[in-house]
Amino acid sequence: MNAMEEGDTNPEVQSPGLFSRYVQVFFSPDDLFQGLRTRPYWVGAVLLGSGLAAVGAMLLPPDIMLATVREQALASGQPLPPEFEGLVDDLGGVVRYIIGAATFVFWPLIPVVSAGVVTVIFTFLIGHEGTYKQYLAVVAHAHLVTATAAVLVAPLRIAMEDAQVLISLGSFAPFLEPGYLLRFLSLLDLFGIWAWLLVGLGAARIARKKSWAVGCVFVLMIPVVPAAVGALFTG
Repeated sequence: MNAMEEGDTNPEVQSPGLFSRYVQVFFSPDDLFQGLRTRPYWVGAVLLGSGLAAVGAMLLPPDIMLATVREQALASGQPLPPEFEGLVDDLGGVVRYIIGAATFVFWPLIPVVSAGVVTVIFTFLIGHEGTYKQYLAVVAHAHLVTATAAVLVAPLRIAMEDAQVLISLGSFAPFLEPGYLLRFLSLLDLFGIWAWLLVGLGAARIARKKSWAVGCVFVLMIPVVPAAVGALFTG
């Protein structure tokens, strides 16, 4: 994905390619976000994230996906109709590709919607500089962490035969007694927290702020609040 495709206003200046930016997400995010402030590339990052998430979904056997959907349906009080399970059996391995295609199509909603929330928080509530496009570039690159995690965690999900397995903060607190705190931490995905911390750093760089602590506090509310509420109704 070159500069002209993503709206670079000065194509004569060399900018890092998509692969270089992907590496920067993990090893030099500060430099990455400094660059995105003036050249807010986002299309390539969204497509790459979609591709990684789709691969992570396609790695899971259909029977594991079906078992997860079945458990969710039972938990909601509406068991899956036999016709649905029969259809999944008839489709066989094709289900894997259907799930992958659906993931590729719908995953972009994550950065697009999240960037809108981040724009409201930083531009309208905090009063920082920044446009939706700049925040979209930050969020799209930051969430390459969670997209990559979909691939890395797939073997664990296959081994545990659970498509919803995640590496949560609760995984690092085996000493806690069962209760609200453990349920809360178990709903906080480690890679998700990592991604949102990167969003906080990126938002600070977009606004030319040296400190990114305030930004991180605000963006961490995005995963923390749902987890806090969800922990009240699980157990």
